[in-house]
Amino acid sequence: MYKKITKNDKVTRKITDVHSADNYLTKETTKNISLAINKLDGKLDLVKTVNERVFYFISADVNFIIDNEKIHFEDGDVLYLSKDTNYSATGKFEAVVINSPAFGVIKE
Repeated sequence: MYKKITKNDKVTRKITDVHSADNYLTKETTKNISLAINKLDGKLDLVKTVNERVFYFISADVNFIIDNEKIHFEDGDVLYLSKDTNYSATGKFEAVVINSPAFGVIKE
């Protein structure tokens, strides 16, 4: 099985004034994995993961606070977060974000 997903298939979500996501692969397509391009320009408040999450930073100058530890990320870095990890972020990034199991988005 395969599925071609184009830019016309994406679901764009404005999460906050400074955080957005272009969702390409969601649990509506497959329950095992999802893929989005996330953008941040400012402060991301505390998030607790409900799945495993990987960020590949296309461009970044951002500080994450992960379980009370400050970590800086730049272009080309990768961040893996296990389920139930607390994090927040301040700065700017564009990242490919992969979740397993898949993150769901409902088209409006």
